[in-house]
Amino acid sequence: MNAYSMSNSRKSARITGILFILGTVPVLAAMALWGQSVSSPDYLSLMAAHSNEVLLLALSGMFMGLACAGIGISMYSVLKPHDETLALGVVGFRVMEGTLQVASAVSLAVLLALSQEFVKAGSPADSFFQPAAAAIKSVREWMSNGFYLFPWCMGAAIYYTVFYRTRLLPRWLSVWGLLALLLMLVGAFSGMFGLIGAFSQPQMLLMFPIMLQEMVMAVWLIVKGFNPSVIASQSAKTETN
Repeated sequence: MNAYSMSNSRKSARITGILFILGTVPVLAAMALWGQSVSSPDYLSLMAAHSNEVLLLALSGMFMGLACAGIGISMYSVLKPHDETLALGVVGFRVMEGTLQVASAVSLAVLLALSQEFVKAGSPADSFFQPAAAAIKSVREWMSNGFYLFPWCMGAAIYYTVFYRTRLLPRWLSVWGLLALLLMLVGAFSGMFGLIGAFSQPQMLLMFPIMLQEMVMAVWLIVKGFNPSVIASQSAKTETN
């Protein structure tokens, strides 16, 4: 076994696992703590009254975007020996996802600025603030429920398929991930087309399996890493070629 390759795979596994946690836990905690003012019908007034909390929520979204982009980059060296094209696809889709998540966080900051101007103006009824805010909020919800979910699902489907095919991770983890992605897509499209409320309890229930799977996979990567026999076999093939 190439000791350098093994060391690199362990390092990549730990970094990837940590990034999965950093890309999920902080933003979920922020939504639970500070998301109510954004989802409330009276969000324009409430966001202005809780501006620091909304800014922290936006920062957690930016942090999530950076972490998710990093996942694709950290996986590249492990996926490349098995299929370089797919490895590049994972990087591309997850960087695209991260960029859209950062854009979503920026839109939240814009919405906060609008809410502050609304309050300064005396919270006028039937003013231009309401339709402008509704448009920004609608775009943000579409972005959160659709635009960045597509590259996320594409990137995740690629690496779960590679993991399943190569046994870099246990197959049950890969199958769980693929099935959970389907459930998440059902929830996302249902939210986009108004069948269920965006970020509502039914949508969160449909997204829960993939969030749980990613946390289990993150712990597996940190503790056990990628399958050493697969890394060793691929390293031997590379040296032979």
